[in-house]
Amino acid sequence: MPTTMRIIIGLVLLHSMITGCQSKFIHEIQKNDNSVTILGDSVTIKLEIIDESIIHVQKSLKGDRAEGLPNYVTVLEPQNVAWELKQSNEQLVISTAKLNVVVNSDGTIEYKNIDGESLLSETNELTYITSKPEGRNMVSQAFVAQDEALYGLGQYQSGIMNWKNVPVRLEQFNQEVAIPFLVSTKNYGIYWNNYSITDFNPAQHEIAFPESTTETQSGVVEKVDMDVENVIKHKTTANQEKNIRETTFIPEKTGMYTFFVESDKLNRMKGEIRVTIDRDTIIDYSTIWVPTCFSGRKELEAGKEYKVVFQNTGAAMAGSLHYNEPDFNKTVFSSEVGSVIDYYFMHGSTPAEVLALNHKLTGQTPLFNKKAYGFWQCRERYHTQAELLENAREMRKRNIPVDYIIQDWFYWPEGTKGPEWDRAKYPDPKAMADELHDLNMLLMVSVWPQVNNDPLLKKYDLLQYKLGEKNHNLDFFNEGVRERYYKMLSDSMFQFGVNSIWLDGTEPAGRPNLDQATAVGSFRAVNNIYSLVVTKAMYEGKEKEYPNERILNLNRSAFTGQQRYGSVTWSGDVASTWEQFAEQISAGLNFTMAGLPYWSHDIGGFFRDSNSMNPVFDNQYTNNEFVELLARWFQFGAFSPVFRIHGYVSETEIWRYGQAFEDMARKFIDLRYKLMPYIYSEAWKINQQGHVLMSPLAYYYPTDKNTWEIKDQLFFGESIMVGLVTEYQQREKEIYLPQGEWFNFWTEQKASGGTTVTVEAPFDSTPVFVKAGSIIPTGPKIQYATQASAEPLRIKIYPGKDAEYTLYFDDNETRDYEKGEFSEVRFKYTETDQKVTVTKGNGTYLNFTEAPMDFTFELVGTGKTSDLSFNGDESVFNF
Repeated sequence: MPTTMRIIIGLVLLHSMITGCQSKFIHEIQKNDNSVTILGDSVTIKLEIIDESIIHVQKSLKGDRAEGLPNYVTVLEPQNVAWELKQSNEQLVISTAKLNVVVNSDGTIEYKNIDGESLLSETNELTYITSKPEGRNMVSQAFVAQDEALYGLGQYQSGIMNWKNVPVRLEQFNQEVAIPFLVSTKNYGIYWNNYSITDFNPAQHEIAFPESTTETQSGVVEKVDMDVENVIKHKTTANQEKNIRETTFIPEKTGMYTFFVESDKLNRMKGEIRVTIDRDTIIDYSTIWVPTCFSGRKELEAGKEYKVVFQNTGAAMAGSLHYNEPDFNKTVFSSEVGSVIDYYFMHGSTPAEVLALNHKLTGQTPLFNKKAYGFWQCRERYHTQAELLENAREMRKRNIPVDYIIQDWFYWPEGTKGPEWDRAKYPDPKAMADELHDLNMLLMVSVWPQVNNDPLLKKYDLLQYKLGEKNHNLDFFNEGVRERYYKMLSDSMFQFGVNSIWLDGTEPAGRPNLDQATAVGSFRAVNNIYSLVVTKAMYEGKEKEYPNERILNLNRSAFTGQQRYGSVTWSGDVASTWEQFAEQISAGLNFTMAGLPYWSHDIGGFFRDSNSMNPVFDNQYTNNEFVELLARWFQFGAFSPVFRIHGYVSETEIWRYGQAFEDMARKFIDLRYKLMPYIYSEAWKINQQGHVLMSPLAYYYPTDKNTWEIKDQLFFGESIMVGLVTEYQQREKEIYLPQGEWFNFWTEQKASGGTTVTVEAPFDSTPVFVKAGSIIPTGPKIQYATQASAEPLRIKIYPGKDAEYTLYFDDNETRDYEKGEFSEVRFKYTETDQKVTVTKGNGTYLNFTEAPMDFTFELVGTGKTSDLSFNGDESVFNF
């Protein structure tokens, strides 16, 4: 970046007289109750103390005003906390009970903990505000990257776990979700407050390719009946058709290079994106929906010549390959639209605390109906009311536990798209919902923000609110559109007994022209937040109409703050391949680390076999490799926040894939329901404390560098660690155990941590460990999450360390828990004397005196058990 651009943001200002107060700092300042503003000749910096752990920073060119977009994201107003301001000639220091914020005379800001240890520092390199960008972006802020791992940013299909130095474009697409929140193993978080397309760590260098090449990617061409000259022509033509180019690259430095492909201007259907370096694949994307940009990385050696092959089949542009060198060592947010650098910095003692602060800043996640934590039966699609009910009855007949059944699209009249039932196929939606409720199932139905049904739009006065003449997405930035859209949903869905809405295509699908006007400005300025305002429409409308009902939405996109609207996001229309299955794990873990705790995926993948646009497998029901892929994916689903099977042109019911698969699926469905007391209690922590249900190992072990890159293991709640098999016919799995002692969940054998162990992984199992010092409440075998049982809950105590756990109860479905209508039971175990203490926690929902609760306690690995009838008074016993 030219020096002149750097000066725009650096506080290279003349010494000025202080107005309003005597200051030692070289620049003029204004101090208010919750903020400090630094004034200069070119730049104004405002630091707002939101609370003792959260700082809001805004930088603008002198005289400029912010864009005036509504605040859709943050809900926490500045709190009345104590803070101090100290000054010297070169520095301004803001101190709270948790943070020291240092503003240097050049305009850079440093964040330190109360012990003076550095957390994060800005740099003026790659930091700017401009109205005439050299490239694509208007505002950019860079920080110095340290010895750390970085997580969050949303959901991407690169298989990358740690985003340090990696270029990523934050832009909403099917399969990719842009969430501008980042958390570090150094225990800080950044929310970049910008709604437009944003480049994270924009790549600084480009690899150039010649106009054409004469070799295929593999270097091997099929023999053809032509002379040598024509063979060369044939090879060149084949490469041109597949858009394959080659070159050599000689790196100047040794280390980890991060790569970035920009392949197109709009996402498209089909077309392979592949980059190989010396035949080592670093970027590989061949699913049906193709976003525009891709990330990869590879260790390279200085001075060595590498052969680079770039394939970009089916693109509207040739595409370009960029990279950052190993010493990039910056964390950069650079946005397409904006006149103000705007971000929030937050610091906690652990990554978990940082996510809790983000939860506090952007909104509490509601507790779902308990049935949402069970098994969801879904497919593309049930074609009629009769077909859906037939399969629902069969699930109950076969005693397969299930709580949700889902109607995907095309239930609407032929030739339209929108929430209206085709009465030839669905003659009585209310009767359908009523029968499902009698079967103890809830009904979810797919609805889109695209509505292609002019009479329906006219009925609700929405016809003139499309985002473009030929675009069927509605302008949800208009409050009246949100209200009337909800009314359309209520009349077509909730009045018939539909329980939840699947808000599909909210990225949005069929994206409007970026220069299209919305109610709040150009779509370019609000591109990434469309899903949030669609979800807001559904949530706020239903909350008003059904004020005591818990609300759940399934979305294909998300943005920071969307969690407060009852949102579950799933990973989009992914392909059934081992590679993309593996990518789902890191995609989901980074999504939850971006501050939205509820995430899901199509178990088995969406595009499954040759009948559903996936040539990898001939027949999903009989192909042994696909069935094994489905099994491993199903095991992942059982330990995901939402447990949902789905597939395109598929009958996904578990009995259709052979007895071995059905037996495995029943085992993991039963396990999910057995763990329901644990899962529901963990969900309570999400609501109350901003926890997550699924997390990478670094969430709990940020200082253990061995955890930083692990992308095939996860924590399910606070105590259960799961390893996932991502290769065909793999029957053993290496599992890293962090420090401490661990119990094999299946065998109860104990193992020491701080090492990697090899664990058996047969077709019907996956490695699961529980850390010593855990208490896990489990329940009996049930057919749905709210089914009553006379059997006592089993409280499994994993010894080796002291342990505590809080078990949660409420009525499972209303919002009365928000008014205190819940109950907690607290368990405490001390290792030295194997003593268990049971006490009543918060809440008044259960009367233990009138109806004592029965527990069976088990000291895992010892064979010891003890029964207790708990009446609300403190109970103590020793094993």
